[in-house]
Amino acid sequence: ARRARGMPTIAPWVLGPLGAVPFVALTPQAREYAMRYRVPFVLNAERTAEAQVAFGAVILSFLGGMHWSLAGTKYGNPALSPRALGARYTWSVIPSLIAWPALLMPEQAACATVASGLAAACAVDTKYATQGAFPRWMLPLRYALTATGMASLMATAMRDRSKA
Repeated sequence: ARRARGMPTIAPWVLGPLGAVPFVALTPQAREYAMRYRVPFVLNAERTAEAQVAFGAVILSFLGGMHWSLAGTKYGNPALSPRALGARYTWSVIPSLIAWPALLMPEQAACATVASGLAAACAVDTKYATQGAFPRWMLPLRYALTATGMASLMATAMRDRSKA
């Protein structure tokens, strides 16, 4: 993989895709593939969906945490106004406030909520990047990982519930 301009290390391009493995591995299609080829798969369909939503909620919270850290360092703007800094800190907790209730929702609503949260977090990251307040080199990775997470969650939301 070619390093993006300004990227401090290759690690995000290795660890990011590895972090997407649970999203894909917990799709109904992956479970069906495992069962077809007698690969041990310890979770039933419902528990697999719950695990995927829980993983998505953790990732969504992590994405908010990045903004807490960026606010704490005043990344991209050391002269940030208290109001702008407050907005950044406020955004940093919103992904967790989206993620946590999703854990209590029925499967389809939970998948849609977490997927929507991932999309919103990506949009906010893009907005901050255009302002120089989020690392631009991270955007291509964010777009790919967001698309993977959202597609995986939507595959689960649309699964055939007659195949338990």
